[in-house]
Amino acid sequence: MRGLLLAALVEASLITWRDLSKQKVMPLPSDYVAVAILYGGLGLLPAQASGAASLIGWGIVVATFLNLPGSQLVYPGTNAQTGGGLGGGAAASNTTIAQPGGGLTGTQGPLGPQYGTPSGPVKAA
Repeated sequence: MRGLLLAALVEASLITWRDLSKQKVMPLPSDYVAVAILYGGLGLLPAQASGAASLIGWGIVVATFLNLPGSQLVYPGTNAQTGGGLGGGAAASNTTIAQPGGGLTGTQGPLGPQYGTPSGPVKAA
């Protein structure tokens, strides 16, 4: 369990260093809560699995250090970077889909359709 505790401390310090060096702000408290929950959950594994738990914990530390996809934060007011990292991919699109006969349209967002957008001009009341 000492290896897992050390991995959790290194993870918390990497998160602090990353946010202070790139964003010039202290990390959100939820970042530390996420570290506590993740490594606390790994610490609940039986003693026979302590080596595997430490290995998983250190793998997460390495992923954070290398800034692999999924370990990057998106701050409010900033755009998420899509299409980068190891997997590539297409950028998210917002395509408006007009329905025949007017009515409401659906906007195709990055997470799927978002319905309820008026199709025509809306007059101010």
